[in-house]
Amino acid sequence: MKSPRGAPRKLTDRQIREVLKWHHEGTEFRRAHGTLNDLAHLLGASMHAVRGCFEIRAPVDSFPIPRSDRPHRPGRPRHLNPAQIVFALAWRRAGIKFRARHGSVASLARSLGVGTTTIHDCIHRKGRYIQGSEVTVGHTAARDNAVRAMLLSAWPRPDSKR
Repeated sequence: MKSPRGAPRKLTDRQIREVLKWHHEGTEFRRAHGTLNDLAHLLGASMHAVRGCFEIRAPVDSFPIPRSDRPHRPGRPRHLNPAQIVFALAWRRAGIKFRARHGSVASLARSLGVGTTTIHDCIHRKGRYIQGSEVTVGHTAARDNAVRAMLLSAWPRPDSKR
């Protein structure tokens, strides 16, 4: 049975601040950088078309991006022009650099010695935990039941004859 004080804290105050700072930096980056959906809307293409330009297997700097308006090019015409592809690849590189510097939830959890669920829970709670000193002493289930019984007995019930 769960104690009335809640589960013991797995993170110290310093670790909680570190998690919240990590989350804030990621949120600010996404706000400034945008998401893949934002990029697709900006370029006027689908998310699938934008993802497709990330799948180029060779390094981008080693070959020029072919023009899409060549009549002899087989297949469907490209959804993005070469300038848009370069922009999308630069957007992707910025995201990769940020994630390499910032790390993932799993790497943060490993460094703090907890699970990823604990990190997500800390972010969801915004770092707030209810602990022993914050909970009133003598708060038990029996006391809760007594208060509940008192409230129910004082509650006026409508006449059942109506």
